[in-house]
Amino acid sequence: MDDPDSWYNEGNAKMKEGKNEDAITAYTKATEVNPAYTSAWNNKGIAMHRLKRYEEAIICYDKVIEIDPNHANAWYNKANALRDLGNSYLNNANYDRTSAAKLINKALAFFDSANACYENGESLAGKSTKNKNEKINDF
Repeated sequence: MDDPDSWYNEGNAKMKEGKNEDAITAYTKATEVNPAYTSAWNNKGIAMHRLKRYEEAIICYDKVIEIDPNHANAWYNKANALRDLGNSYLNNANYDRTSAAKLINKALAFFDSANACYENGESLAGKSTKNKNEKINDF
């Protein structure tokens, strides 16, 4: 199958079935055929995020933003991934007291980056950034 839309549709079907690994494989095929396929990159990031593979999800969202800096959903999704990555560092700080300060500082940096991404997404979508504590983008 050399049609990126077919791979993209396959990825969407797999995600609806909860088969995120299979979805990632399909989205990867779509982006191999068409490296500028922003929807496939974005959805691949969502599937990665669902698997708690936050850093890989961020790489996917960065690819979307590189191709289309005005892609508001990619900014929102990156903010979500950064926040969840920050939370994972905070959770690790609870179990690793010797590295807790370093982990907390990393988490805070992720939260700052998440806020910047969220504000950028809001700006691109023409929305107000009054309530940053709202859930930013449902999957």
